[in-house]
Amino acid sequence: MAAQRNSEAAPPTVEVDDDAPAQGLKGRLGVGSIVFSVVAFAAPLLVVVGLMPSVIGFAGYAIVPAYAMIMLIVLLFAFGYATMTRYVSRPGAFYAYITAGLGRRVGLGGAFVALFGYLLLALPTWIAFGVYVWQLVTGTFHGPDIPWYVWALVGAALTGIFSYRHIEFSAKVLGVALGLEVLLVIAFDTVAFIDGGPGGIPVRPLTAGAVTDGGFGLALLFGMLCFIGFESAAIYREEAKDPEKTVPRATYLSVILIGAFYVIAAWAFLTALGPDGVAGAAKADPASLFGETAARYLGTVLPDVIRVLVITSTFACLLAQHNTISRYGFSLGKDGVFPSRFGAAHPRHHSPHIASVVVTVLTLVTVVALAAVTGFENDGTNAFTIYIRTNGLGAIIVIFLMCLVSIAIIAYFAKNRVDTPARVWKTVVAPILGLIGLLSILVLSVVHVDALIGAGETASLLMTLLLPVVLIAGIAYASHLARAKPDVFIRIGRQ
Repeated sequence: MAAQRNSEAAPPTVEVDDDAPAQGLKGRLGVGSIVFSVVAFAAPLLVVVGLMPSVIGFAGYAIVPAYAMIMLIVLLFAFGYATMTRYVSRPGAFYAYITAGLGRRVGLGGAFVALFGYLLLALPTWIAFGVYVWQLVTGTFHGPDIPWYVWALVGAALTGIFSYRHIEFSAKVLGVALGLEVLLVIAFDTVAFIDGGPGGIPVRPLTAGAVTDGGFGLALLFGMLCFIGFESAAIYREEAKDPEKTVPRATYLSVILIGAFYVIAAWAFLTALGPDGVAGAAKADPASLFGETAARYLGTVLPDVIRVLVITSTFACLLAQHNTISRYGFSLGKDGVFPSRFGAAHPRHHSPHIASVVVTVLTLVTVVALAAVTGFENDGTNAFTIYIRTNGLGAIIVIFLMCLVSIAIIAYFAKNRVDTPARVWKTVVAPILGLIGLLSILVLSVVHVDALIGAGETASLLMTLLLPVVLIAGIAYASHLARAKPDVFIRIGRQ
């Protein structure tokens, strides 16, 4: 293993207790279990039902090459990201890798940004979960008019219970939920291709003409949102079986599976719609377009099945996000940045139980606060707008983090040369190409920030200013620790 040489000036060495293994997280997660967690984070059915119709509406056939391009960019990023797993053995994913490449100050700033971004993605998504359950109970089953926030509170409590337990329990829950939603989409894809749709299987998505269609740039931007979560594979390092092999394999496999799933599903969707349907997608209701289209091929009962599986998909996504956030909190507690109790593992479940409980409490408080701000409305119409806007901002933050990690990977391997047959490709060429692609997406997200967040151009830009504020706050706090608590400072990123 290459020795790490951090160029950052560090205070005098302080004796650090490296904690006995029994106090850490434990697990025997294999490639399959990690892939389930990662792909569930991406919420594939939610993407196909909720986002894909809108992308087809403004991009048409360009959606297919856009998803393929994003898969390539993310895969390029994954080469360097997965290689870091072999040479930076500390857990913490983005946090550990940024620290290893760019130093403790930027590393802690990156950790704060990561927590902020994942919380922005997770907490408001409970609005979507509550609203989807409310619509199913009141609209489909004509049941009692129980407000969305009650369902959200119940769901949040369940994720807290699951996350408190051993990670393999969550992996099994995620595996079942993910399997059901993927099977549904595969069934739709198969029937649509066999039938051929109103105009036959289109070849335009496979031509250069699709790339020159209007909306390709926006399709790239929104396509990137569909891959967020793949990077969470590395957060399970401590709980993985043979992590130096398992985590990279799970990362590569997740990117390929997610990318192939979306490319095929988008192509099948275009096939099922036909030329007239694609042309009219911009005027159709995106919330019902997939359900209505799929019903023509798989039966009229399908929209009700989709409503149920969208709920399980959203729940699986939120459980995966809860697990990720808890493990970031655990790492920061282990390093002494957060109170040390955050870094305590459950004696029997070997889970980050304290961090998980804190995330659960924060979630419950946030749901109540969001319900209060929007007037405790039953259907959650106004609350849903908050969900859309904060998710857009969360996505921008994660894209920024991936750019920062790419720079850290390039910097790390420039200082720590590794001698492998694919060294130049995995540690130099692929990370640089991935960074170029990610920076392009980041620029697109700023240029089209009003479309991504939906709060108007000025308000949306102001919201994005929270990103540098959080980053600077993390860097400033690390500088404070260097002066006031050098024993904590040297533990940042468990260096």
